[in-house]
Amino acid sequence: MKAWESVVRVLYFQGPPRPSGLSNQTSIEKPIRKNTAPLWRDLHQNLSRQSFVVQARYEILKDRDFGADAKPMELDATPGILRWTDFPDPPHGKPLLMQRKMVELWDQRGLTSVLRDNQHQFKGEMIEETYRFFRDEIEFALTRQYFFNPIQDYSPLESRTMGPSTPASQLPAWDNITQVDKQGRWIMQVKTHVLQDNKPDEIRKAQDKLMALRKELDGVFDFLAIDRKVHDTRVAQQQQGVQVLPQKVMIGKG
Repeated sequence: MKAWESVVRVLYFQGPPRPSGLSNQTSIEKPIRKNTAPLWRDLHQNLSRQSFVVQARYEILKDRDFGADAKPMELDATPGILRWTDFPDPPHGKPLLMQRKMVELWDQRGLTSVLRDNQHQFKGEMIEETYRFFRDEIEFALTRQYFFNPIQDYSPLESRTMGPSTPASQLPAWDNITQVDKQGRWIMQVKTHVLQDNKPDEIRKAQDKLMALRKELDGVFDFLAIDRKVHDTRVAQQQQGVQVLPQKVMIGKG
């Protein structure tokens, strides 16, 4: 098969301790297209019940967007994809299958402003290189990730001594970015999308197709069961009315 190659700049934004959804729509591009309005509503509902780390994704080119001679990206003026993924479902006896709900809004401008307007903090960014192959509705993806900022920019926001950084104004040369996996390995995923997640029969059909492909590829690839907590994008929720105790308590005479 001929691969579809893509390089994506992925920005991560962490939602507030108390979920508030996307109530502030000031920066959402107007008019809102009919096909995306239900997705905005769905995303708002999900982010109102729980805060998550969400992604703003921008497709870039190796020979245009990297290095000192590259033109800096104006993120708000660049169409991107807003992606939210839920905490994966329990495996239910199928540990090799990872199933979760996802909402994607394609070709959206002003994403960084939309997220900032709704108290989402910039958390960090990475480069994602992917080669995709398709057989009917099944996608085979080979993915490798890279980082290019100081390592402290990839620590949890709560543990940083300084406030959150901002997206890089310019990307380094392609040869100067660092592979997340020091051995340079690719991660292969075999996946399919079920558009109507309220139809159990459609979900079972998709699961059966994936399990059949797993048997077909047995011996060629080593498929591993991964703890779903690795893909947990939820933000710890701050409960109302709960007093936060001090980190140090002095006992004895003052």
